[in-house]
Amino acid sequence: MPITAENPLKMSLFKFELLKGYPKLIHGISTRHAPQNPLWPEVQPESPNEYKIGGANLGLADEVILKRRAELLAACGGDWEKHFTSLTSGYQVHSANVAAIGPEAYGAGLTWRNSIPETDGLVTDLSGLPLLTGHADCPPILFYDPLQKVIGAAHSGWRGTVSKIGGAMVRVMVEKYGCQPANILAGIGPSIGACCYTFGGPGIAEIEQAFGQDMAEELLPLQPDGSHTFDLWTAIRYTLLEAGLKPENIESSELCSQCYQDTFFSYRATSPEMRGRQGNYAALIMLV
Repeated sequence: MPITAENPLKMSLFKFELLKGYPKLIHGISTRHAPQNPLWPEVQPESPNEYKIGGANLGLADEVILKRRAELLAACGGDWEKHFTSLTSGYQVHSANVAAIGPEAYGAGLTWRNSIPETDGLVTDLSGLPLLTGHADCPPILFYDPLQKVIGAAHSGWRGTVSKIGGAMVRVMVEKYGCQPANILAGIGPSIGACCYTFGGPGIAEIEQAFGQDMAEELLPLQPDGSHTFDLWTAIRYTLLEAGLKPENIESSELCSQCYQDTFFSYRATSPEMRGRQGNYAALIMLV
């Protein structure tokens, strides 16, 4: 599993090979494991595998979540003292809404009450502005155009995937920042896989309408018991290719959050009475 703790905080992170090696870029996706060398011992969980970095109804003080997010920024390679006040996120509603982030949005992600309303995708060309999205089965997608120096972060749940938020991200990068799709790199992070994501109901018709009957059959493999599962990773990849990205510029983690629920928070692996309180792992990207 491509998880590394080679950072000053000894914090376990997933990193895309595709995005490594760029001196002007930092990124990382947290796990449920707390740093072994934390900045603030007082905000660490009682159990080291309950490092909740976001999520609704957690019962945690804002200070705890904020400091854990600062620890993620530091573990990814950022200067938390300098850049944490610029951390920006959206209030995620499973949409395909994308916001271009300018100076006026600095600090929008410091509390849930101050995040960008009804936004699941963030794009910016500003350095020192960390973009953060939260996840507990829904795929994170990180974007980088190394020529135009533009980054993006998206939360792509099933509704966002069917609404093709990946394509919406590319459109904003092209129209707002002059990016060329062929130059854009994209990483699809850990999330629930087709191995575990049982899917049915009216959502099947939405997938057929969005992707066409033939593609929908590939995205909704039939299981021996007659049920379907939804292949979010392939759907996102298809959308990115449709938007003009090169196949070699798309990387998928292929890590299922339910299969690896000991590493990543999983909504579906949580008992029904605890869903919504299971906590999130987070994806972060920043230009430096």
